Amino acid sequence: MRFTALFILSALIYAIALGQSTLSLTEAAEMTFATNNKIRAAKYQAIAAKRNRQAALSLFSPQINIHSGWVHAQKDLYIDINPLKPLLGSLDIAPLLGLDWKYTIQNRNFGFIEADITVPIFTGGKIISAVKAAKISEQIAITQSLAQEQATFTKLIEHYFALSIASSAVSVRAEVVKGLQRHMDNISDLESLGMATKAEVLYVKYRLAQAEQELSTATSTLNLAHKALCTTVGCEQIGMLSTPLFYLPTIESAEYFTTLALQNNTQLSEVKDQQQLAKQNIAIHRAEFFPEIVALGGGGFTRNVTNILPRWAVGVGLNFKLFDGLKREYQYSAAKNTYRRVEALEIAAEEDIRLLVTSLYNKTISTLEQIFALQKSIDFATEYLQMQQAAFDEGAATSTAVIDATIELAAVRLEQLKYAYEFDTTLAQLLEATGASHTYFNYSNSPAKYTLNYEKE
Repeated sequence: MRFTALFILSALIYAIALGQSTLSLTEAAEMTFATNNKIRAAKYQAIAAKRNRQAALSLFSPQINIHSGWVHAQKDLYIDINPLKPLLGSLDIAPLLGLDWKYTIQNRNFGFIEADITVPIFTGGKIISAVKAAKISEQIAITQSLAQEQATFTKLIEHYFALSIASSAVSVRAEVVKGLQRHMDNISDLESLGMATKAEVLYVKYRLAQAEQELSTATSTLNLAHKALCTTVGCEQIGMLSTPLFYLPTIESAEYFTTLALQNNTQLSEVKDQQQLAKQNIAIHRAEFFPEIVALGGGGFTRNVTNILPRWAVGVGLNFKLFDGLKREYQYSAAKNTYRRVEALEIAAEEDIRLLVTSLYNKTISTLEQIFALQKSIDFATEYLQMQQAAFDEGAATSTAVIDATIELAAVRLEQLKYAYEFDTTLAQLLEATGASHTYFNYSNSPAKYTLNYEKE
């Protein structure tokens, strides 16, 4: 029969796509976090920020430089004292002093090795602020890495349960086709006995063909969902999902999630860190108005050099910029206005987070209400189908009534699956907004949860 062939084809596609092993949500998360390139890139960024912070600490350390070289000059460097001869008259005392009338200061060929050291004494707070800024930048990078992990986890939830609902939808559609096929066999037998009209048979055939098309569409959707989840977790094939769609009797209050979001939301945390970073940038630019004082020293070893040059020296240096075309003033003003901008963004971000959490919370509660309401409808629809089927078997009901009852039950089941999917994904979005995506498993593994899984029916 056409149904049998189509159903077997759907089952084969499903089996090939998913394989025979199982994949839990926890396992899917582990695979995703191990292979996702966006998460990997964010972690590398955090490591780079850590190294920049470590580099900033070196500003407190002495700076030591070593210079060396070999020089060949055009000629020796000397002092010509011949102009002093007229003052001495005929008296030549140079030989008595061991001097020539040309005193060599530096041979034309010489080598040297020198070292110098500088130690910051006062920089107007620039170094301290720079170190603090680097530390804040590292924290921002860590927060961004966490945000990427949470966003990726939410996407995983969407794809994982999209495959789950697609699989259940195939099962529901297949059950409808199976039921209509049984009814087709019954109505055909009744037609041969003259107990059913041609119109009734044609109506069943029409509904059966329609149901088979819907099953084919559901199977295609299943395959697409499988590919999407494979891309997310980073593998070629995925086994049967062992974590079904779920929902809970209730969740915490809106106030609970709002408080959690104001404490842990990654976007809000980043804005607050950006504000502190802007504050340190103000201090860095303010330090430009102060002099810089350093202790310095140096020494060296030279070859073929006269003793007139010192072997070492120490001292204190001061650098003070008197005028730079108002560059410092403009940079300082820009830094202060950047701080004011981030301060305003923090207020706006807090308002946005409150609104987002409220919206997601209300949607979550609404889906729960729809799920529980639909459960009652499923119970009624199931009982109604059984009654219509029994009445039809006894000749007290039409085939149309049985078909309509079958399709209505399937529609209500699919509607409940849709709302369960919305609950699971909206809950993930809500927890991401609160910075608590890691607590999702507390809900999915809760002993109070209800599950929806029509795959085994």
